[in-house]
Amino acid sequence: MKVIQSHNKKGYLRDSVFFFHYNKPLSKKRGKPQITIHFKKQCLIVDNIICWAETRGHISKRQPYFVMKGKTATIMIQDKVATIY
Repeated sequence: MKVIQSHNKKGYLRDSVFFFHYNKPLSKKRGKPQITIHFKKQCLIVDNIICWAETRGHISKRQPYFVMKGKTATIMIQDKVATIY
């Protein structure tokens, strides 16, 4: 299990922005759907997401055109499934 957390200077958990999107080129290469999560300047590739955090859709002028954004302090990855709290 991999746990990624966002802390402030005093060591307390704080919310940071994350976003995720479907990764079409990688999905074609691996032969199964792949989702990319961006959090704390890290790019995480997973097979599925369980998201408990509030999210909203965001449309951009460049690829990926549509992403889901939100704020969280913790993302856990186990067996290629990310849980966002």
